[in-house]
Amino acid sequence: MITLDNTQQLMEGIAANDLLINSLIDIQQRKNYLPVFFGSLRFTRAKVYSLGLFEFDGTLLIETHSNQPMSASMANSWQETVLQQSNSYRQITEDGVLIAVPVLIAGAAEGALALYIPSFQELIYERDTTAYQLIVDSQGKILFSSHPDFFKVNTHFDQQKYEYWTSQETEWQGLTLISQAPALDAYSNVLWLIPAILITLSMAIVISYYATNRAARLSASTLRGLHDDIQQSATRRQPQSAEDRIEEAQELAEIREAFNALVNNISSITLSNRQFSNAIDSLEEILVVLDSDSNKILANRAFNQYILYYDLNESQIVSVKNRLSGNTKSLQRTYASLSEKAPVIINWTALPLLDDNRMQVGTILVGNDVSKQRVLEKRINVINHAIKAATVPILIADAKKKGFPVIYANPHFSRVTGFKEDETLHHTFLLMRELEAVPEKADKIKTALQQGTACDETLLCYRKNKTPLYIQVILTPVFNEGELEHFVAFFQDVTEREQGQQFLEEARLRAEESARLKSSFLASMSHEVRTPLHGVSGALQLVSKTALDKTQQHYVGLADESIRNLQHIVDDILDFSKIEAGQLKLENVPYNLPLLLETLYEQFSISSDEKGLQLNLDTELAEHVMVQGDPVRLRQVLSNLLSNAVKFTQNGSILLSVSLVETSSEQWQLQGFVQDSGIGIDEGNLDSIFEVFQQEDTSTTRKFGGTGLGLSISRQLCRLMQGDLTVQSRKDEGSKFLFTVAVSRPAYEAYIASPDTTKHSEPEATLQPSRILIVEDNEINQLIAREHLSEHKTLTAKNGVEALEALKRLKVQFDVILMDCHMPKMDGFETTRRIRAGEAGERYTEVPIIALTANAMKGDRERCEAAGMDDYISKPFTAKRLLKAVSNARYKKGQ
Repeated sequence: MITLDNTQQLMEGIAANDLLINSLIDIQQRKNYLPVFFGSLRFTRAKVYSLGLFEFDGTLLIETHSNQPMSASMANSWQETVLQQSNSYRQITEDGVLIAVPVLIAGAAEGALALYIPSFQELIYERDTTAYQLIVDSQGKILFSSHPDFFKVNTHFDQQKYEYWTSQETEWQGLTLISQAPALDAYSNVLWLIPAILITLSMAIVISYYATNRAARLSASTLRGLHDDIQQSATRRQPQSAEDRIEEAQELAEIREAFNALVNNISSITLSNRQFSNAIDSLEEILVVLDSDSNKILANRAFNQYILYYDLNESQIVSVKNRLSGNTKSLQRTYASLSEKAPVIINWTALPLLDDNRMQVGTILVGNDVSKQRVLEKRINVINHAIKAATVPILIADAKKKGFPVIYANPHFSRVTGFKEDETLHHTFLLMRELEAVPEKADKIKTALQQGTACDETLLCYRKNKTPLYIQVILTPVFNEGELEHFVAFFQDVTEREQGQQFLEEARLRAEESARLKSSFLASMSHEVRTPLHGVSGALQLVSKTALDKTQQHYVGLADESIRNLQHIVDDILDFSKIEAGQLKLENVPYNLPLLLETLYEQFSISSDEKGLQLNLDTELAEHVMVQGDPVRLRQVLSNLLSNAVKFTQNGSILLSVSLVETSSEQWQLQGFVQDSGIGIDEGNLDSIFEVFQQEDTSTTRKFGGTGLGLSISRQLCRLMQGDLTVQSRKDEGSKFLFTVAVSRPAYEAYIASPDTTKHSEPEATLQPSRILIVEDNEINQLIAREHLSEHKTLTAKNGVEALEALKRLKVQFDVILMDCHMPKMDGFETTRRIRAGEAGERYTEVPIIALTANAMKGDRERCEAAGMDDYISKPFTAKRLLKAVSNARYKKGQ
């Protein structure tokens, strides 16, 4: 009856589509492909509906077919179940039907797909039945009515008013399905017998009437003769003999017996007439008997009721009789109501009233109220016209015959498929034969036909001219009194939709391949750029440790600053790529907020003092020390804003203001701004300042440098942390960048921790000399690593094969292994897995292995951990970072 389950399953399948999922995290894909994909979706047969895609916080991303807004009661009812509990949701009320399914990423709802249909009426397939079909909610309100002119939708259904109707009820998902009809309609299939019964009864009544009169006249004649004989006998009375008296007594006895028999016959006739009269009065049809002079001889109770409530009288009956006296066999007349009822249509027929000599002595008129029949015929004509004029192919098949032959095909079926009506009718398994449907899908339809169940399938067929045709077949069984009689099949031409889906699927595959190639390219570029970058950085670190004069120290400082700027650019590009690909993962750890702000203040005070700028810090933290969030990304945002402020300010001051506002018992919002007195931004460029690779103009890039990624990354990081980044600025008057970031209250132990206890109790970089195996294919990086670890004993290997050989061959046992990830012959991942498997000996299965990688994409750390590595260092790294990693590895092994 209703395909809500199929619709929900289809929506859940679409919600798992990679294109839809990527649209929640990939803004570019959301703009380019999502509107085309979303516009091609069709989940319901309803003409008025609204389909929307929502983010995890309930924000609407895209909406289509928004013909009617969702009611306030339904707008937020689904969000907790779908977005928080990650479950599908369905609601049916007087306001319509709502189906919402989650868009899951890693088992959690990152968005939702919601379908709203305001009219429950449109979802019901019409049935070929005269019964009144209703769907009522638990409050008795009508949600659907097959006869909305009689039972109005959204009104209360009072079942007591229809207690004399034939009714059946079924419970379905908290609703009540009712099918009922008046007793007269329920037995309308036998109403055609009534005129025959009426004619038979009328003839019987007339015959009985004449028989009664005939018997009465005979009885009266006999009694008068008897009276006259007795009177004459009394007048001529003479003395009787004994024999005469005996004969007279016998004659009187015979007369008494005949008289009693006559009385019994008259009583039987009277009783029979009364029974016929009751039978006629119980009929709903009008029965009127007129004599040859058009005088009314007999009329039943129905006639008396109709003349009471409608504009019908005896003169009109005579007019009907006169019209039917010729060759006219039946006559229809419309009679207006004398009250507020609708007029009635009566179909009149006439029969001759014959006497015993087969001579007509009057007329019998029978009137049948065909008002409902005419309404039904009109409705059937409208339905037939609608089916013929429908722009959807429709077939009707006989379910009782073998092969389910087609008994009806509307004209549009021929227009779509090319098969004429005579090529379609009486054909069995039309889809499998003439339309050459794909066997796999056609078998499902064949199974539904054989099992007498509904079916909804989209399959590829071929027109008569052999061109391909995608059709959605909606198969509906038709039952009559529990017996399957027909199948109705609706065909929807979805060729364009399927071709669009194929295009979208190809586009999705191309987009995924493009994203894969992009990710692979970035990983490769990260490795190729960071490897020489590490070589230059490491060489500068080694040079800085030698004896240098002031000029040389200045040159080394310039080179080191250039290396840091280049590394910052590479990091910005990688961060942007991670955000764009949805690969940036935020941490959620407790951290000391005042300490983080003080560290930033001290860091940028140096560069501010060098330019003669005054850097001020203003905080309102309400004595809160510990918060929970991502300190690394917060530091990145504030560092970018402070760096820009120092860069674009020549004189004056810079202010960093931060306040902590409580939004709930467990949540805070970090609000603040960085204000400078620098060059400012023109108002016309404020909207584009946060776009990728955009600065105010090209002269800014030439004068101050930079990639134009910093502000774009900072805004996206703020939004990932459930905040935002905006700007207020005027040219030559300075700028004010306002930021908000959501943080939460940490666990009680972390919350009461002092700044000192939040620091990791890790060992210092100084440690007893260790034996370290450096597995690195780049000779420059080998040199730099050995020099950084000059206080330790080191040995190098160019690839994994040499490393395994050295570990097995040498008697000396290494304390730590530094493992490059990308090497020829055998990379670091495979080498580590073999070491953990014992190929280098049991003594090295637990040895600390530190990954040295030039990659910095999401998944690199996880891949290292999966291979069995203990730590991860991204190139370029400093000597301090390397020594600390070795120290930590030795310390953890010692524990």
